[in-house]
Amino acid sequence: MKRFDEYKTWLFDCDGVLLDSNAIKTEAFYQVGLTYGKREAEQLIAYHKQLGGVSRFSKFKYFFENILEKKEYKEDLSVALDRYSDFVKKMMLECPEVDNLHSFLNKIPNESRKIVVSGGQESEVREVFLQRGLADYFDAIYGSPTSKTDILQELMKGKLMCFPVIFIGDSLYDYEVAEESGIDFVFMYRHTEFSGWKEYFSDKEALIVPGLLDILKRLPS
Repeated sequence: MKRFDEYKTWLFDCDGVLLDSNAIKTEAFYQVGLTYGKREAEQLIAYHKQLGGVSRFSKFKYFFENILEKKEYKEDLSVALDRYSDFVKKMMLECPEVDNLHSFLNKIPNESRKIVVSGGQESEVREVFLQRGLADYFDAIYGSPTSKTDILQELMKGKLMCFPVIFIGDSLYDYEVAEESGIDFVFMYRHTEFSGWKEYFSDKEALIVPGLLDILKRLPS
């Protein structure tokens, strides 16, 4: 891993890295899942936490196909996504930012690109960031239904990322996406829902930090 002032592009997950919003997403999945039963909702939550950072579209598709074992679920999926979105949009505007967010973003050199790579719905994340006054910090904001893997591939093809690149995330999926793309990774665990992160990262080349302050301290004055 390089010195932090050497990175030309900074990639950020949203939930648990920029906003303290992981619990909101979990509760939204649970409330939608309850329509089909408590046991089914709990199974959906377990799958959601196992695949942190993966889009809601993929998770609900799995829910209908593998947990509910439905073959025809197009209308149910549309209703579930709408209910989930209504719940999340309101709460994302009200949830706290992670500690030291503005100080951290202001400390990153102006010439470095800052890009959000979220598992949340792209239009939703952009609107939330705009309303919260965060959008101007970032050069671009991306999200689902495009997967994070595909987003990074598109950024590379379009030469929208300047290397070296660093990705700050809080899920196993975030790490896998960074590793696959040859990008340095910081795992931020204060708000993570990845329960096995200590064991998993024990032999991985990733910087492990509680929050942004621990990275902020490493940036030059």
